[in-house]
Amino acid sequence: MPINRRNLITITMVILVSAMVVLIGLKFILFGYSMESVIPVETYSVRTSMTFTGNGDDLVVRTFLPQTTDRQSVTNETIIADGLEFNRDSNFEYDRGNWLQYRTEGDYEIDINYRVAIQPVRYEISSDIRLPGSYPESMTPYLEETEDIQVNSPEIVSKTRELVGEEEYLLNILVNLFDYVYGLGSKPFKGTTDALTALRLEEASCNGKSRLFVAMARNLGIPSRLVGGLILNPGTKRTSHQWLEVFINGYWVPFDTLNGHFAKLPKNYLTLYHGDEVLFRHSRNIGFDYHFDIKKSTVSNSRLPGFINDQSGASFNAIDRLIKGGFSLSILQFLLVIPFAVLFVVFFKNVIGLRTYGTFLPALMAMAVQETGLQAGLLAFVLVLFITVLARYPLEKLGLLHTPKLAIMMVAVIFSLLAISILSLNQEWSGFSALTSAAVFPIAILTITSERIALTISEEGIMTSISVLFQTL
Repeated sequence: MPINRRNLITITMVILVSAMVVLIGLKFILFGYSMESVIPVETYSVRTSMTFTGNGDDLVVRTFLPQTTDRQSVTNETIIADGLEFNRDSNFEYDRGNWLQYRTEGDYEIDINYRVAIQPVRYEISSDIRLPGSYPESMTPYLEETEDIQVNSPEIVSKTRELVGEEEYLLNILVNLFDYVYGLGSKPFKGTTDALTALRLEEASCNGKSRLFVAMARNLGIPSRLVGGLILNPGTKRTSHQWLEVFINGYWVPFDTLNGHFAKLPKNYLTLYHGDEVLFRHSRNIGFDYHFDIKKSTVSNSRLPGFINDQSGASFNAIDRLIKGGFSLSILQFLLVIPFAVLFVVFFKNVIGLRTYGTFLPALMAMAVQETGLQAGLLAFVLVLFITVLARYPLEKLGLLHTPKLAIMMVAVIFSLLAISILSLNQEWSGFSALTSAAVFPIAILTITSERIALTISEEGIMTSISVLFQTL
């Protein structure tokens, strides 16, 4: 049979598909990979920044550091605190960092950076579990009254009995307590709100609601404790969060009475400590301030930082060795993804018929948007189009040649992006905050895009350029 062009394409496709199947089989059979090791995982980069000024006295600053547990995996931790002594306290309830110095003066900054991957959890509480009559002695601390958790307060005892009545089944008891506390008003009180105050006001923040639930649960003889941490929503924030856990059949089961999570936690809840603690403690009169910077990204291989429950027994992993050898993770992701991205672009251009700015540029734009974030990236591309159009008309009237005119437009785009990055440091412009920390790569792609837009405007007009831009996006 003569090999014509159609047969050659068919044979090539069969060979490529067969090679793909064989390679996948080798990863699972020969190298011991599991399904869990190839499923993409969302990770969060967290930076805790603390600033303060020494006043000549001895100085102490304390805060909690994340631990790796069955639910969360912490990697790439770095702590920068020039001029301060550091030590770390670790136990089963928390890791705490302590910074201290004698007779300090001047400005100081502590930066804590780490990457974390978190699994969501959900517990099913059997409806036939009765309220236990006793618990091990180790549970005693989680049944006691404290200054802010007034277990034996007559008002809390009365409300607890009103909600529970003669109920004997644990699930029904927890539902009744949870529904009541969750239904209270939510108000962001500053400082500590104790359980009794939350009950009397019938409104509280996360820590007040959690203490009230814990107080009522302990009054019924159910071990419970507070948990502190962060809700990892991308951006810059100053708020931490508290929820609680109840000890049920050997497990600490989570409840969030502010956000309505019953026996479950989402994948963006980072645990920092257990117990009725305060996230930051420090010396008086030092002008202490702090904020959290949070970014989200996706890790597509079990050997990349931040993967949880890696079941792979692979003895060789090229990606792992490249990263340990100092190869840039961003460049590695780009190299692995670009062939697939180009394949998609070719399909949409040649099969569906879309017009785009070249073959590689849409793929490069996608990689840039991945780093800046979707909203900031798309707004930046629209901004590039607007600046290019705005700068083009006065330059046309000057009668400049194409090359200097194009250079001026690209400079205008670059300075506009830098200006927006500076403005994004203010809260009012926080929507562009991703551009502030973006690497050179996405900025370079934006300037290349401005060149292609300018060429299209010159050759085919503004409407065609806008149409091609939206098809490229």
